[in-house]
Amino acid sequence: MDIFEQKRRIITTAIVAVVMTGIIIAAVVSAPLINQIHTQAAQTAGGVADAKAENVRAVFDQHQDLARQTASRSELAKVLGQYAKGEVSAGVVHTFSRPRLQDAARIIEDLAVLIRYDAAGNELVRVGPWANDLPADIPLSDTLDINAFALVSGETSGPLLQAASPILAEGRVVGYDQLLFSPDSLTRVFQGQPDSSLCLLDNQRTKRVILNPQTDQIELTAPEGCLAVRQGVSTRDRSGAFRARLDDGSRVLTFHRPLAGYGWELHMYTRTSRVFADVIVDIMISILAILMLSALAGLLVWRSLKPIVGAMVKQTSQIARSTEELRLAYQVFEHTHEAILITDANFMIVRANPAFSDITGAEHRALHGKPLTDFLDCQKGKGVVLEEIRKQLVTVNAWQGEVWLKGHQGLTIPNLMTVSPVRNKNGQIRQLVLTFSNITERVQAEKQMIRLAHYDELTGLPNRVALENHLEQAIQQARRENSHFALMFLDLDKFKPVNDNYGHQVGDELLRNVGKRLKHCIRSSDVVGRRGGDEFVVITGPLHGDDDAKPIADKIVAVLNETFHIQEHNIQIGASVGVALYPDDGMAAEDLLKQADAAMYRVKTSGRNAVAYA
Repeated sequence: MDIFEQKRRIITTAIVAVVMTGIIIAAVVSAPLINQIHTQAAQTAGGVADAKAENVRAVFDQHQDLARQTASRSELAKVLGQYAKGEVSAGVVHTFSRPRLQDAARIIEDLAVLIRYDAAGNELVRVGPWANDLPADIPLSDTLDINAFALVSGETSGPLLQAASPILAEGRVVGYDQLLFSPDSLTRVFQGQPDSSLCLLDNQRTKRVILNPQTDQIELTAPEGCLAVRQGVSTRDRSGAFRARLDDGSRVLTFHRPLAGYGWELHMYTRTSRVFADVIVDIMISILAILMLSALAGLLVWRSLKPIVGAMVKQTSQIARSTEELRLAYQVFEHTHEAILITDANFMIVRANPAFSDITGAEHRALHGKPLTDFLDCQKGKGVVLEEIRKQLVTVNAWQGEVWLKGHQGLTIPNLMTVSPVRNKNGQIRQLVLTFSNITERVQAEKQMIRLAHYDELTGLPNRVALENHLEQAIQQARRENSHFALMFLDLDKFKPVNDNYGHQVGDELLRNVGKRLKHCIRSSDVVGRRGGDEFVVITGPLHGDDDAKPIADKIVAVLNETFHIQEHNIQIGASVGVALYPDDGMAAEDLLKQADAAMYRVKTSGRNAVAYA
């Protein structure tokens, strides 16, 4: 059914009703609803102005932070401090500072020029794309400002955003850094919905910043173009909004918001025809129908406005849910115990959560712009190759691996790093999200497993598996270097009576002491291990000749013949030693083991406590 048929039915119904009853019901039913919709629409428009003000202030904060960052470089501040004391000349400051400032300027977006001044405000160094175009007498601004300058070519520049920060050395101001930026970052903020206009006005109301709709460029104009100036509205007006009429007769709703911490205020107007467009249409039709019709017409008006209110409530709920989701994400980022980093595509840190600062000991603000590799110990673990991570992100869209984070006091902490890319609408990686999970317990458990697999639990010496590996390595080294070494098989004499007479605890303690004596009596290049039971093996390092093995074996026998004092018992044992020489007695591990074992058993059968050679 079309609107005309609805109107006809409404009029027909209104004729039946009492006109005065319809008017009373219209006033009672419609007034609160109309007022509610009107207020919500105005609040929504005011919320847009608040968001725009916050966006502008965020741009100002970003540029002011960049000025502070360039001024905080300690090596440059030190030289400037020496200049302030008269220890170096301006030429030295210029020569030292210029290349470093140029490096910093290259990575700052929208930078026109970076100028360094001494404490008296005299210019010392100037770098940046516009360094040669801007005049030589640019004054130092003590607050963030927007100005246009006469260029060397005789033309006038567009508006440039000025941000300055003092340079401190030894607690005193030794100079200033002033950065001038193109206002491109403001363009995105100024671009808005049709039938709306946005401008910035300084607190003294001497200049005005606008976006030219024809050129889509930021321009600096006289303040008289601002409605607040023409209407004589003071920024001290707490309402923050007023109604006005444009030159073409259009009625607008105007908002003004101070930018906290800066000498600027944001002014924005929206045509009331846009703010209240849908509302006005529905209200006018509904009110007209209600006034013309009967009591039933008032009820129909209320029902016609109900979907609009529902839609606005639904939209408000969606905004509230989105805000809550953002707040929750922020809380997770700030308060999780896992370290989280956000970097650019080149692994330069953009933001870090407090957990990362706690682990590394780095100050939160100092992390911005730092390379990830500054906080990784690439010598530990499996090492991290950023290029390999980039390749895997392209193919798999994720990367995970073990890294070692540098912590407090030189400590390094093993972490499982997970890298997830954030892509733009074209699929290009713009940022990376890195999460770090502490795996210290897992790494320690792995080390313990490796130790249990390769070391004897009782003596701490290499076990049978580790000894076989050492023997293979000794054979390979001897082949490469054409050298000799000896394999010695040791079997303790009179060990069984110790277990029988004093118990296994004493026997185990005796084996531990034997292991300690063997470790202390051999050379640093030799290896001693326990094969099991009371059998030990010694693999010597390279020997100059086969005779060099004899003093080592004799020393082992002599050391083990010395009395052991264990749990108030004086225990006397000995050792039967069989020696096999590489390559004379074999060139394979199996052959050397057989020869040394056979020699050891010959000692056992011929009186014990001696040395025999294969």
